[in-house]
Amino acid sequence: MPCARTASACRWTRRFLMRPWLRSSAPTMPPEQATGARVADGPKLFLRQATFDDTAFVRTLVTQPSWSRYIAPSGVASEQDARQYIQTRLLDRYEAQGFGLWLVSRQQDGQLIGMAGLVCRETLPGPDLGFALMDAFVGQGFAFEAASLVMQVARAQYALAELYAVVKPDNQRSIRLLQRLGFVYRHAQMGPDALRWQIHHRSLAQGTQAGLAPS
Repeated sequence: MPCARTASACRWTRRFLMRPWLRSSAPTMPPEQATGARVADGPKLFLRQATFDDTAFVRTLVTQPSWSRYIAPSGVASEQDARQYIQTRLLDRYEAQGFGLWLVSRQQDGQLIGMAGLVCRETLPGPDLGFALMDAFVGQGFAFEAASLVMQVARAQYALAELYAVVKPDNQRSIRLLQRLGFVYRHAQMGPDALRWQIHHRSLAQGTQAGLAPS
């Protein structure tokens, strides 16, 4: 999940925004960051920006035992904590980086079911794919579609040629999903919890279509 935010965002973001050939193609985010604007649409799901109206949902999502086990303890214990999480982990990063973690909603009724997006880490040379669902919606194909939408946005809107993914070695469900999406294991890296996290990589170049079309 997201790296600790610095005043000028992560080193990769600074390099990304300084590239002349990307400055003209990277989308300009609106000044009102908490608008809930849609980011991408798929057959069953859509991605949108978070707002403070999503406080209750975000609190529920990031306090699930599965979040702590497979990602990290969120530090969220109250509604105020959840609002602070939305501000610093979501809204501030939309503004500073032009991307971040978006909320995942069902097309049929708009119900929020998870979070997915692009994450900036100081320890990686490029952004990585992040995703998490409410436990009740795991195993129904939603994670694959949400992750595929993020990959489409990464290539079409941000002209990214590659993505990384960071996963704990005991998170076999996510590892299998990354393999379906075309990610390949690269190496292990010590995480903040003193465990060796797996680093996976995926090219987004033209001609590598696996996982880019949601099913």
